[in-house]
Amino acid sequence: MAEQSPAWLDKGSGAAAPAPGPVADVAAADIAVSSAEAPAASSTTTVDESDLSKMIMFMRVANMGLAIAMMICSIITMISLPSPAVWVLAVYATCGSLLICVLETQLKFLRVMIAMNFGFLFNAIWRFAFYILMGSISWAFKNLFGKAMGIAFGGVAIFNTYVLCRYPSYRKMREKIAEEEDKRIQAKISGQARKQAISSVFGSRKK
Repeated sequence: MAEQSPAWLDKGSGAAAPAPGPVADVAAADIAVSSAEAPAASSTTTVDESDLSKMIMFMRVANMGLAIAMMICSIITMISLPSPAVWVLAVYATCGSLLICVLETQLKFLRVMIAMNFGFLFNAIWRFAFYILMGSISWAFKNLFGKAMGIAFGGVAIFNTYVLCRYPSYRKMREKIAEEEDKRIQAKISGQARKQAISSVFGSRKK
């Protein structure tokens, strides 16, 4: 009587290859997910960049329009001959609005001058405080136009802060611009110091 061999030995080399284990399935799934997430991330970055350009343009237009409206409100207040305290506040409001207009023109030679004398406008927190101060000054005019401008300044201050917090790339861009302005300022200061040193040396020789 022949010995019967087990069934798994009789199948020999014709047996099918074992199915892939769960580890291989998980690795394949991870690769598929990562390949699907790559275009989604790039599309999200593109959308953020397009939104950023629109938000920056809207913010600049809002700042410029608010500053022009504030100058009109201040000039009307000065023409109406209010009390001396309110008249002085109107002068300050006119100067502050003019400063905002000059800042939003984004001209390099004006930016250097503003950075040297009004560096707080390049900081988000101090700019927010400056806008709130301008709003409180316009509120002190005690007329409907002034109160409307005070509310508008508060809204624009919050919107500026939102843009700076919502879009980190804008903060990085502003930091890069600030570094470039610092370099220009340092170069200008060193050039002035060099001129003063040369003039002092030649002046002492003439004596």
